[in-house]
Amino acid sequence: MRRHPLPPPDDRNRLLHSNLPEPAHAIRKARSLFNPVTGWFRSFERWVNHGLSRRIYPGITGLHRIYDAILHNRLTVSEAEIGIRELGSGFHGLRILLVSDVHCGPFISVERLTATFRRVMALQPDLILLAGDLATSRIEEVTRCLPALRELQADLGIFAVLGNHDHYTGEADRLCELLEEAGIRMLQNRHTVLQKGGDRLVLAGIDDLTFGRPDLDQALTGVPVGLPVLLVSHNPDVFFDAARKKVDLVLSGHTHGGQIRCPGLPVLVRMSRFRLDEGRYEAAGSGLVVSRGLGAVGFPVRLACPPEVVLLTLGPLGS
Repeated sequence: MRRHPLPPPDDRNRLLHSNLPEPAHAIRKARSLFNPVTGWFRSFERWVNHGLSRRIYPGITGLHRIYDAILHNRLTVSEAEIGIRELGSGFHGLRILLVSDVHCGPFISVERLTATFRRVMALQPDLILLAGDLATSRIEEVTRCLPALRELQADLGIFAVLGNHDHYTGEADRLCELLEEAGIRMLQNRHTVLQKGGDRLVLAGIDDLTFGRPDLDQALTGVPVGLPVLLVSHNPDVFFDAARKKVDLVLSGHTHGGQIRCPGLPVLVRMSRFRLDEGRYEAAGSGLVVSRGLGAVGFPVRLACPPEVVLLTLGPLGS
């Protein structure tokens, strides 16, 4: 595989690094206020953000400069080593780059996104997973960012699922076609089997939980017995259903970690009904990783919640 030249040292040094904390125990206790379909708060928040991103922000010249600066100076690589049951030795040390919530649109320039992807390619991941919300509200936002997406490279490939904002475009099928043409394989309610060193690993994905047509059963149908399974889902609230089906690890985004937070206080606006806000969780022997995401919606700012990509290194359980 052709590796990208490393970015200049000053750009590499701007990648902040942190370690994900040990997993918290996830509890299936839904909060009706944050029901993405019937909750009045989420409905109002969605209506406001959709109106701003489609009608107001595109007309503001230079708006991207605000968030471009945040992304340049505050992008954080959050790292963790994850133990997986029955993981074949060929996948020991596998490096997975989880990128969620890019939100191509008025807040980020193509130039900054291109530079950002070049910087994270210095991490040299073996596998790249895009956990939805590449778009904000229009398919044209992703179309103009395709050159930046082509900067992403990994030996085992680049895979993606759709998020709620991808469906807001009204052209989800066309978006999937564009991404496939760019070399990104879509995992919409399906799985594939990765092979490395004679060992196999299942990678599955589902459509967005609330605005797509998610089908976890279809995604897992035909999965070979005994192989470890990773599931990509934009919304982390699928976690408990996935854990019941013995999925080893779920990889998600959607929450933005709250995006705007008061330091030391809980998330103000929760995107997960089960408070799966960011970081690592566990339940019923399964694991979940929720990324804060790369981009922003609503307002081109992040407070006490820097943009993030997640770098995971797989190993055998108990190592």
